Amino acid sequence: MKVLAFNSSPRMKKGVTDKILQTFMSGAKSAGAETETVYLVKKNIKYCSGCFNCWFVHPGKCIHVDDMLEIRNKIKEADLIVFGSPVYFDGFTAQMKTMLDRLIAGGMPFIQVRDGHFRHPSRGGEKKVRKMLLISTCGFGEKDNFDPIIQHMQAIARNFATGEYMGALVRPVGSTLEMLQDENPEGVKGVLDAFYQAGVDAVSKGVISDELQEAVSAPLIPLKEFMERANKMFQTMISEKQASQQN
Repeated sequence: MKVLAFNSSPRMKKGVTDKILQTFMSGAKSAGAETETVYLVKKNIKYCSGCFNCWFVHPGKCIHVDDMLEIRNKIKEADLIVFGSPVYFDGFTAQMKTMLDRLIAGGMPFIQVRDGHFRHPSRGGEKKVRKMLLISTCGFGEKDNFDPIIQHMQAIARNFATGEYMGALVRPVGSTLEMLQDENPEGVKGVLDAFYQAGVDAVSKGVISDELQEAVSAPLIPLKEFMERANKMFQTMISEKQASQQN
């Protein structure tokens, strides 16, 4: 089984997104999967120009010569695709959206009805089912902050001719995994263990239970206390930055 992950965080390996993503991938690898992570920030991916040449002029081939052909080939080989992104303005980061837009070259312009809905067929009539999973974090504490990105992920899975939505592993107030590492090591470990087990189950069972999807979101600190501590930290950072510029 091949598990392909996309990390679209501009912070790449420095952020919480990668911490939880790689914990999941470690679990998947321990269950026997072949794993690979693509850091989209490192890739040369141009914006879709909306010219539709990939549909009508040279079918399946984009006008841009960049890293997207490599990415499309990796997607074709994958059995499970993991979309890792922090929530930016209620959705995916620009890096992820740019990559997703360019996948249009893998489709065809014709319209067909699939599951009672207009869809575009994939080029080549692929039959291989690819499971799709969202892994995401955000700075706010309420889980409903993930609703838009989850709905987008579900729509993407439906739009893929052979896509199957596996679920969402979301981590509110992601910074608490770093903030509370010394104060609440057992709590942090519990969350990360849940991400790891989700990786194991995704490969060995083909599903991730609702219980695990809840466990990765388990609160580690009262939200009011987090807000107060975070705001105090932000004020200190602003003061320090301003002072350094004056010196």
